[in-house]
Amino acid sequence: MTIQPVDSLPHSMTEEQYRLLPEDISRDIEIVHGHVIVCESPSPEHNRVARRLAGALEELPSTEPCIRVETDIDVVLWRIPRFTFRRPDVVVYRCLEERGAKPEASDALIVVEVSSPSTVEEDLLDKKAQYARVGIPLYLVVVLNAKYEIDEILEFRLDAHVREYRLHALQRGPALHMERVVVGDIALADLAR
Repeated sequence: MTIQPVDSLPHSMTEEQYRLLPEDISRDIEIVHGHVIVCESPSPEHNRVARRLAGALEELPSTEPCIRVETDIDVVLWRIPRFTFRRPDVVVYRCLEERGAKPEASDALIVVEVSSPSTVEEDLLDKKAQYARVGIPLYLVVVLNAKYEIDEILEFRLDAHVREYRLHALQRGPALHMERVVVGDIALADLAR
């Protein structure tokens, strides 16, 4: 298979077509309602916050018998009517039986997006609605300012009756307090240093 640049991909794609892409191409896109979304390469600071947050979440005790915490992994939201997956910056999910399997939305317990000024609108509108629609219980948005410092963390909890998130907490430091799925505090200064 010849490697094609991301900008030469079709505008829409099925799950089967996506699965056939080489990894260096597939990791640069998401599929939403069958449409190809090219993902902007994040800044080193963005990646650092996501990586450190994932490590800190992994270290906290959990209310679940077995969880995994990953960064930058596909989470299939739905296949019908049109294939949709997102790649949250951090996902906490139930352990899967099959090695190498990627989580589905029903496995996800927490999704986290690290937002810069250019991505905060999508994270607070589109992704928030999509994650709620599939029933992911907890959604965190880490808001970075123009200096890549953490301004605040918005914690949304799912209202399962209407499949919408409700803002539960607006955390501005000095620590992110977690009380669902994982329990404890994470110092914000450790995430953005």
